[in-house]
Amino acid sequence: MTVALVSIVLFSSLVIIHGSHFLGGTISWHPFHESATGSPVAIVITQTYSWTYSLITCTTADITTNELIHVGSYTYLTTQTLDCISNCYSGAAGYVPPSVRPRCTDISAPLGTTVGQRSDIVYLSASNDFTAAFQQNAWRPLATALSASWSIATHIKVQPRSDNGLYNSAPVATMMSPIEIPVNRPTAVTVPVGDADGDTTRCRWSTSSNGIDECGGVCPPHSLPPNAIIYPNCTIIITGQTVDNWFAVAIMVEDFISPTSTTPLSAVPVQFLVHVVNSPSCTTEPVIAGIPLEDSCTPITVGQTFHSMLIAINHCGASVTIVDISTLSFSGMIKGDLIEFNTSTYYKTLSWTPTSSQLGYQVMCAMALNSQNAQSAQYCFKFYVSQNNERLRQQPQQQPRQQRQQQQPRQQQQQQRQQPRQRQQQQLRQRRQQPRQRQQQLRQRQQQQLRQRQQQQPRQRQQQQLRQRQQQQPRQRQQQRNRIQSVGQYSAASLVLLLLGH
Repeated sequence: MTVALVSIVLFSSLVIIHGSHFLGGTISWHPFHESATGSPVAIVITQTYSWTYSLITCTTADITTNELIHVGSYTYLTTQTLDCISNCYSGAAGYVPPSVRPRCTDISAPLGTTVGQRSDIVYLSASNDFTAAFQQNAWRPLATALSASWSIATHIKVQPRSDNGLYNSAPVATMMSPIEIPVNRPTAVTVPVGDADGDTTRCRWSTSSNGIDECGGVCPPHSLPPNAIIYPNCTIIITGQTVDNWFAVAIMVEDFISPTSTTPLSAVPVQFLVHVVNSPSCTTEPVIAGIPLEDSCTPITVGQTFHSMLIAINHCGASVTIVDISTLSFSGMIKGDLIEFNTSTYYKTLSWTPTSSQLGYQVMCAMALNSQNAQSAQYCFKFYVSQNNERLRQQPQQQPRQQRQQQQPRQQQQQQRQQPRQRQQQQLRQRRQQPRQRQQQLRQRQQQQLRQRQQQQPRQRQQQQLRQRQQQQPRQRQQQRNRIQSVGQYSAASLVLLLLGH
């Protein structure tokens, strides 16, 4: 009996030591050249993973110099790759699995997280159709499993689209981890998603079927509290019933060529942790504000430097402070130190210059954490990176009339899909210009009115000013005499006030 007990204790310790470093992540991909045709095709695969800060570390200097994460005792990360797990022989021709060890992008000691991201170019044959995954043991101890494996998998389908003949770009989605939810309160968690092709996107629970393992040992709904719901718009409703329970959430984001299509073009994973907590004594959560606005999309070109800041607002008084603005970003996004402006306002600066490997959508999220360990809601926004602030879709070479006529409906569909994005970008530019334009118009009107008054009433104004001076002079002389007579009755300070007319 004693031996059995010791074995159980040792096993539990082993799980805690070796199974608490992974906090979730996501994988996405897109063609390196948006207008690529032919074969092989250069595909950029981007992996983003979150880790326990005390076990897998980075420093601010590591982020600035784009260093690989420090693996500590998890040496498997130096050799493990993103391996093909389905249709690997005929469907993954040319695929050389990239490493899973990412480069440092974000750290938060108060939240206990390290985030890393890496992007690799692989050369795939046209018509490739396979699934690649990062699989390991194990998640931290969860409410549903003491030791659960993970499998975070993406479906890569390199085939020309039916609407424009170009290769598809998978959706981009991300989620901070862990997310804290109050006990016994239904909480909505929304996963931000962007799609460079403007496709319809839908979310579903990850599954393990037909030889494709998307979730390892945390496949929903068994890995979640009762009655957890996911909606196609990537909103999850979850209610934790016991304080300090941990749950792993595993979902897939799929893109479809039209709202009525049921055949996904690709699938990308999003996995993160949820922690059930008591409500803090100050029930008003901190709030994130800043520029870009929440849920906005900012167009930016390769080589263009972006500067901004994230602002955290504390509504709990001077006894509570903001201890961090935690972020989940991407390579090259430099965050400044947390600065206290006053007891209610804190901020971090942002600086980023996108590179050609970051073409398409980039999603960034932030979350404020206060001294009571209360989190703000996740604050996310997107960037769309291009070479010239527009979609890179090169015109095809001149073709016979019959082929051009066949392609016209596809081109019209493409233009129709691009118009909403172009209108959004135009509206964004117009909104940015409106305050400046209004100020210029106001100044022009004021100057015009002034010139008109000066031209119409110069003599009247001079005569009126002369009469006013003549009327004021006797009164001013008398007031001055009265002040001089009363100097001896006032101190120096009172004299100053008196001469100022107070």
